[in-house]
Amino acid sequence: MPGHSIGRFFWPAVAGLLLIQSFLLVSSALQETQTWDESYHMLAGYSYWKLGRLDINREHPPLGKYLNALPLLFLAPDLPVNGEAWKRSDYVEAGVDFLYHNRVDADTMLFAARCVTMLLTLALGLAIAWWGRRRYGGAAALVALTLFVFDPNILAHGRYVTTDTIAALFIFLGVVTWETWLDSGRRRHLALAGVVFGLAIVSKFSALILVPICVALYALRWRKNKKDFSLARCVKACGLMAALAAVVVIAAYAPEAKLLLPATRAMRQADSSIQTLRDTIDARSEYGELMRWLGGRLGLQAHSFLVGLGAVAAHNTVGQESYLLGKLAEHGWWYYFPVLFAVKTPTATLVGVLIALVAAWRRPRFELLVPVVLYFAASMASGLNIGLRHLLPIYPFLFLLIGATLAAWRLRIGRLALWLLPAALAAESMAVYPHYLAFFNAPAGGPGAGPRYAVDSNIDWGQDIKKLKRWMDARGVPQICLCYFGRANPEYYGIPNVEPPQVNEQENWKRMDCYTAVSVTPLVGVYTPRERFDILRRMEPVAKIGYSIYVYDLRKKRP
Repeated sequence: MPGHSIGRFFWPAVAGLLLIQSFLLVSSALQETQTWDESYHMLAGYSYWKLGRLDINREHPPLGKYLNALPLLFLAPDLPVNGEAWKRSDYVEAGVDFLYHNRVDADTMLFAARCVTMLLTLALGLAIAWWGRRRYGGAAALVALTLFVFDPNILAHGRYVTTDTIAALFIFLGVVTWETWLDSGRRRHLALAGVVFGLAIVSKFSALILVPICVALYALRWRKNKKDFSLARCVKACGLMAALAAVVVIAAYAPEAKLLLPATRAMRQADSSIQTLRDTIDARSEYGELMRWLGGRLGLQAHSFLVGLGAVAAHNTVGQESYLLGKLAEHGWWYYFPVLFAVKTPTATLVGVLIALVAAWRRPRFELLVPVVLYFAASMASGLNIGLRHLLPIYPFLFLLIGATLAAWRLRIGRLALWLLPAALAAESMAVYPHYLAFFNAPAGGPGAGPRYAVDSNIDWGQDIKKLKRWMDARGVPQICLCYFGRANPEYYGIPNVEPPQVNEQENWKRMDCYTAVSVTPLVGVYTPRERFDILRRMEPVAKIGYSIYVYDLRKKRP
């Protein structure tokens, strides 16, 4: 893939690669049921459009939910506002009602919403190709794009109705536009960076990491050129970016514009439905405590942006039950993401990263290294350890780092690596098709060994009910005992099931006479007593459905 031979073939090659990615995304998405959070996100976004209220799923900003729900406006499903779950404000369960008890087919709604995420994934690939070629040349850009197109983690989360892909897109574009301004110094580029920063924030709150990233990149320019990159210029630039980002945030939360006004005592007396920030904010974090105090002093209303930030800060501070290397913890481990990165990143990408890091000692590419280092460090400091998906924004930078390093090699082995690494990654990725969520690399033992390391959204997010039904139909199994970790409705897909016994029902375990299917997350003891499935863990499963549902034969032997 030498640089001089690319030329006019660059964009046709980009189009071909993105066409391949489109096929992989669509074909694999059609084989899966909803993951745990998708119906919740879909309900939230659709209710934003139809009801003009943003109080559902505040922990995630609204942009992605607005976009994913756009196709639903044409399908016009019914909101479950009269359902019991909605009335008691259980919007997670209301999301299930919305998807599976509607006049529009559940799979139709799910695929329509997923198409938006798939388009965002392709847009990220296009951005990698465009900036990679502009900055590092055509060969580097095509290597980076190939690594992106076939990466199993990108393919897994690039088709779900979640905030992970849109956050990766706008964090990447945030760095790109900031670097463009640092190069050109033009105000229009700085203005564009500010708008993109705002879009990133309303995609996912973790995009606030762009603040230290941009400051660090500016500081590196200042070290080389103190005259043109003064502290005063940095302050002015950050101020303009913050102002433009605030405009974008206010626009995204437009239905709650009136909540920006303080709630005076007279307003609260006149309208008892007014919620104050002091009474609504989750104060289990330093940010939450500050906003509770500030909200009380200023009489601030419960704006969803501030409340959502509080929920995220509290979640990161308090943590959540996590599983790693056979152990459980409530607050996670500092080494959770390094381990997950090591076992779930494709082998070829790991090799490429090692090569690039060695080469970086002589020629560091700070615009690629700084976002990776700062984002990785922030992730390690978080108490929320539930999936590699939270590291997704670092991968575009790593792909470009690998491509730029290999393309710069003048040795013959470098030119050979330009071909071999992308080809090796594609082969490892295709071997796990269509079960991308369950990918673990070959040195880690492959997807079958995944539960040794991690579960939850790393392998088992409730996505494989359709595949279980196909397995049952192929073997003539009319009914199965099922313990399922997910929000899809098994009965909707024709799986009449009986729940396996609880931990204290040993006599019932002895009377079991059925195939028993258990999602791997509860199987290893996450979110359920570990001893419940001791019997099954000592047995060999007869099948691993999508690597996320283990099937055991507990039928009584017939004479």
